[in-house]
Amino acid sequence: MHPLRSHAFQAMPHRQDGLSIVEMMVALAIGIFFVHPQLTLPAYTRFVDGTGPIFAGKIFPFCFITIACGAVSGFHSLISSGTTPKMLAREKYATPTGYGSMLLESLVAIMALIAAASMQPGLYFAVNSPAGVVGSTPEAATAMISSWDPKFAVTPAEMQSWADRVGEKTLFYRTGGAPSLALGMANIFSKILGNDSVLAFWYHFAIMFEALFILTIMDTGTRVGRFMLQELLGNVWPKMGQTNWTPGVLMASGSIVAAWGYFLYQGVVDPLGGINSLWPLFGISNQLLAAVALCVSTTVLIKMHGKKYMWVTCVPLAWLVIVCFTAGWQKIFDASPALGFLAQADALAKGPQTAATATLIFNARLDAAVTAIFLFLVAVILIDSLRVWAGILGGSKKPVMTETPFVPSQLAEEL
Repeated sequence: MHPLRSHAFQAMPHRQDGLSIVEMMVALAIGIFFVHPQLTLPAYTRFVDGTGPIFAGKIFPFCFITIACGAVSGFHSLISSGTTPKMLAREKYATPTGYGSMLLESLVAIMALIAAASMQPGLYFAVNSPAGVVGSTPEAATAMISSWDPKFAVTPAEMQSWADRVGEKTLFYRTGGAPSLALGMANIFSKILGNDSVLAFWYHFAIMFEALFILTIMDTGTRVGRFMLQELLGNVWPKMGQTNWTPGVLMASGSIVAAWGYFLYQGVVDPLGGINSLWPLFGISNQLLAAVALCVSTTVLIKMHGKKYMWVTCVPLAWLVIVCFTAGWQKIFDASPALGFLAQADALAKGPQTAATATLIFNARLDAAVTAIFLFLVAVILIDSLRVWAGILGGSKKPVMTETPFVPSQLAEEL
């Protein structure tokens, strides 16, 4: 291999991981096509009123921030602006790479829904419901789930049978979504071979695949976070803005890892189980990032073409602002303890005080504070964007375009 080309491929650390993920998704799509699994979860359940055991909130607005990356994703906008360009040999590859990746992401979302909806509903709720909601014993949990709807009936024996078949000690309270997706995928794959003996293999293979998926996301997200933190701190101390200065790189990377590690820890020790304190923030923050990306995109379009194409980004931006700010307001101020963070903290503060209760109160208030910060920062960006747009379209502000000087790619020269 030519040394320049070899160097270029070495700059793509996630190439093999990315191919593995794509291959896994293709395999699952083929499995769904041939198995044609029956969807056992009803199209509508009693939980459309927002009283669900996994998370509270009505279909609007929470459906549109729960199904996040399968629709529009702010995290992807960060990666596509800072990491993906370094892996493209030519600019023309940006469209099939960016748009194609989001189409694949949407396919992943659809297949995840199929995998979850094809599970027996009682099994799905037993896996995903935290102990603090359905009960701390298998008997209590299955009795609670079965009381919701006759179609949800499940017994401790059935749950233990499933756990034995996939090689687990128990499947209760496995919140976070990964185990239930692995169960659904394993069930589909095992039916292709017509043999339950491979169910445990496919279950653990799916768990490993999901761990790989998450690790690549955390790796890339940490790197992008480091870039952004160094750029911000570089305005105060220019040395920190130098990405080739090792102490600055280590300091910024350590800060980003400590930040997400802290929230991960707070979620894991949450008495309600799983990543309970972290998960409510994920959908809102991801979609708010998308709103920021659309603000930037709209500004670029207006500077380049005036108002001609601004509707392309303004329409989804308006929808995201409505959805995210409605959801954020409800999560902070709703009077129901099942939905509002502050209401939940107040309700817990009025009851018996234990170490677990103190943790729940702190996590609820922490979530409320972080959500408020997110909404405030995005509101500032949106207001400033509107000011810039009005100035350019009104003629009081001259559009100024700045572009990084062109640097030929060594990889492009060799292709």
